[in-house]
Amino acid sequence: MIAPALEINKTDTHKAIITGIESNDFSRKLSDFVSVLDEQLITWADYIIFPALFSDVSYLLQAIKTLNPQVQLVMDVDRNYFAFPISIPLSRKLNTEKLKRFETNLGLMDMATVANKPFQKFLQKLTADRLPESNVIVEFSPSLTSRFGYEEMPPLIKNDSEKIRIGIIKPTEEDLLSHKEVLLKTRATLKKNIQFVCLGKPHSSKEGDMLLKEIDCELHDTVSFTDYFEKLNNLRLDIALLPAKEGLFNKHQNTQLFIELSVFGVPTITSIHHSAKSILIEGETGLLASETPEWIENIELMVKDSETRTRLGRNALKWAWRFQSYNTKNLELLTEIFI
Repeated sequence: MIAPALEINKTDTHKAIITGIESNDFSRKLSDFVSVLDEQLITWADYIIFPALFSDVSYLLQAIKTLNPQVQLVMDVDRNYFAFPISIPLSRKLNTEKLKRFETNLGLMDMATVANKPFQKFLQKLTADRLPESNVIVEFSPSLTSRFGYEEMPPLIKNDSEKIRIGIIKPTEEDLLSHKEVLLKTRATLKKNIQFVCLGKPHSSKEGDMLLKEIDCELHDTVSFTDYFEKLNNLRLDIALLPAKEGLFNKHQNTQLFIELSVFGVPTITSIHHSAKSILIEGETGLLASETPEWIENIELMVKDSETRTRLGRNALKWAWRFQSYNTKNLELLTEIFI
């Protein structure tokens, strides 16, 4: 909700305040609170937006409602925590007790916002089935790109090497390994013509580490939100792969990564199981792939045909700013949620 909060301040009708931007800290408990809500902000606000909450906050929510009975409490649910792959470190913290508390906290909200329509339907059904006494409304707030992330950033950096740079951005272990055959065959076929680039390798995955080593992948550590866009630019990608294994986690993910790559003019080859399938225009803003032969065929096309690569990247960039940015129409959709 960082970008929407910044963008909504450009409207005449809404004002947003961000109390803090936190970096992921796996060592911190899910119940740790590091942000303090100012009493004056509570009485000022019409809406207070929380991240996903996994500890007992009923006392906090009750205190907020006491100070400001009219305030609307919102939880921004950024992913399907009920379907987390076990290889992601956060899943180790999401035991039954934490998920039940998350579910209870969801029921205490006035509204939940999600960035994926299938996930919206999932949460609506979950609250109806498990929280029949709750009045929480699940609203769809689409993934959009904001100019704030690109301010003061240098122009788009193009690859000037002889090798085509193929990016894999923040893959899960399951997604990466599900495309093992594709990656190995692509490396064997194209050999010295390509360079795989991975930003944020899967956590503690021996098999994943071995695969990345076999394909001679250039590795980059993940960075914070404040440095992310510059880092993505510096990777100088020609193509990006968006692998995704079939399942609720990928089905309910947002489409932010596909949009971010599009803004940098990086054409993608996307799995049919990736959430980006819902907004990708096949053959115009990217390519879709399912089975191994189709992946390899599309990768070879992108590597060998610079005109196709350039056309798809240019179309994706124009599409992202025209339809998936915080333009007047999309800002109206956002402000209508918080009326």
